[in-house]
Amino acid sequence: MSDEALARALGLALTGERLPLTATADLAGQLAEAGFDAGRLAGLRAERQSAKAAWPFPVPIDERRELGFARFDAALAETRRQLGLSGFTHTLQAERPLNRDERRLTADRPPHW
Repeated sequence: MSDEALARALGLALTGERLPLTATADLAGQLAEAGFDAGRLAGLRAERQSAKAAWPFPVPIDERRELGFARFDAALAETRRQLGLSGFTHTLQAERPLNRDERRLTADRPPHW
C-alpha cells in the first residue's frame, strides 16, 4: 500500500476520524492543518483514557494487514514519539511529600537487603 494509505491509517488511529492526509513525511503538519495539533491530540488521548476507552483508536485489521502490521506499528510509534504522545514520559507527577503510610512502605525492606 502507498504512503498515502499509511498516512490515512495513522490519522485514523490518532484522531478517530478519516482525514485527507497525503504522506507520512509531514504527518504532524498535516494533522495540525486539519485541526489536530499535538495539544489537541494530547487532550483527546487524556479524554479517552479517563473514559477508559481505547487510544490510539482502532484501525480495521484488513487495513493494517494490507499496510503490513510491523510497518503500521512502527510508523504509529514514531509518529506518537514525534508528537510527544509516546507514553514514555510522565505528563502528571505528584508534587507532595509522602504520607506516613507511604514512608512506612518505602522503608520496608526484605531481610536480605
